[in-house]
Amino acid sequence: MADNNQLCMNCMSPMEGKTVCPVCGHSADEPQSANALACRTVLQNRYLVGKVKSCNSEGITYIGYDTVLHAPIELREFFPATLCSRVSGGEILVNPGSEVTYDECLSYFLSCSREVAHVRDYPAITQLYDIFEENNTAYTVAEWAESITLKYFVERSGGTIGWNAARQLFMPVLSALSTIHSRGMNHLGISPESLRIMQDGRMKLTEFCIPAVRMTGRELPPDLYGGCAALEQYEPGAPVGEYTDVYGFAASLFFALTGVMPQAALKRKEDPRLLIPSSLLKSIPPHVVSALANALQVSPQKRTPTFERLRAELSASPTVTIETASLHHIPPVYPAQTPPPVRRKGSVPPFVWVLVSCVCCLIVLSVIGVIWISSQNSESSSSSETSSVSSDISSAVSSEEESSEEPSSSDTADMIDVPNLVGQKYEDVVEEAKGKDYQILTAANKQFSDTVPEGSIISQTPEAGDGAKMSKGTAVVVVISQGPAVRKLPDIQGLDLASASTAVANEGFVPSKVEEYSDSVEAGLAVGYQGVKAGDEMPYGSQVLIVISKGPDPSKSE
Repeated sequence: MADNNQLCMNCMSPMEGKTVCPVCGHSADEPQSANALACRTVLQNRYLVGKVKSCNSEGITYIGYDTVLHAPIELREFFPATLCSRVSGGEILVNPGSEVTYDECLSYFLSCSREVAHVRDYPAITQLYDIFEENNTAYTVAEWAESITLKYFVERSGGTIGWNAARQLFMPVLSALSTIHSRGMNHLGISPESLRIMQDGRMKLTEFCIPAVRMTGRELPPDLYGGCAALEQYEPGAPVGEYTDVYGFAASLFFALTGVMPQAALKRKEDPRLLIPSSLLKSIPPHVVSALANALQVSPQKRTPTFERLRAELSASPTVTIETASLHHIPPVYPAQTPPPVRRKGSVPPFVWVLVSCVCCLIVLSVIGVIWISSQNSESSSSSETSSVSSDISSAVSSEEESSEEPSSSDTADMIDVPNLVGQKYEDVVEEAKGKDYQILTAANKQFSDTVPEGSIISQTPEAGDGAKMSKGTAVVVVISQGPAVRKLPDIQGLDLASASTAVANEGFVPSKVEEYSDSVEAGLAVGYQGVKAGDEMPYGSQVLIVISKGPDPSKSE
């Protein structure tokens, strides 16, 4: 049993008599963060306070140590720094005039914490095991689990993760969120920072806070994650609900799949487009793109309203094979330190479960064989029966595949032809789509093309042709042409500066101005270019100098 006085306050590992932790490298002399409880403070005669791990306008999160269970803990203290201060001994003193607000927020903190503590059946959510009041404030205690943020996990995985891996991570969290919303709870802070990856590969939702921290215009300064916070969280007095968390969840999934965050909701209010890197379009199933497009609608009225609806849209296509969906294909983040399972006394030996599994498999195969045999000629030999079972199974699979390609009449009503948008102007397509049963999204990057005019569509996902069908509401992602990579300089001689600059910019060049004397061109008009001439070819985006006449040189007239 570790000596509590010899524990590292940063990781709760034994210091072994050293001043620098042999596990995490933390120095015992490093001071505690300002306004925080002093390290080694004991709460409830049980919980040892360690270093600050994070904080926001609601409070402070510490690593701690449970001296009864002899295990590290996560200790959360309600400490709204704008409403209170700390006096010696750890007691909290409420600022004069803030007593009512402080008490209201404290009451919210306690009620929210109790709601989270009641949802203990979902490992995808932080599990609290103690809530108490002390020092004129309140605390929560949760198990400490080494983890990394989803943001860091994605970065370590090459910048993106595939849908197959993301599905395994996100769907358990989605189920848990559906449950907590059925209990009237909101999180309002779902992001790649509050979603954390555990050492066993599971993802967990953390950082539950009171609503005042997750909206503007409330009692406490807002703590909003750009790109994940929905529009209504930026609008004082706007209602929030399950659809708000749907937005944050979808934005986090979008980040995991693409490696980029959606634009902040306030910016998307003016330009609601989602920009998906064109290099990733074919790696994300179309039904997932559509689900994200619906869940990330800026307007709450147009957005996917519930997690059950989002689950249905994300599950619109059959799951992939196990080998492609395995998380083991992602570069490992942690060393393999999982201890071998310990079998309790009196438990069933593992080999028994193996035998039971084998017997179950034999029974299933026998049933399949009996069904097949009953439909065959009674004169078939036993050897041909055995070989035909596998053939019949293959036939069943083929039939299922064919049926999936040929939807029933009830499904056909929800299917539409994939529109052929290639070659059309993007602005025209967007306008036309307003009256159609599909959406238009643009790829993050435009592409140069010598054959497709600038502003027109080069390619689309899903592709059209050969009777291709898609579900109503599907988002068609298009790649827009940027025109040729090499352009000709337009003739600008005799134009005023504004007209010359516009002509140059329309060809994809960056205009700058220089002035020179000219005997042939009127002052204020363009003489031409400096160093190049009209008709010369230059790469798109090149800077060109427009020469503007200052009129005749007065020194020559003298």
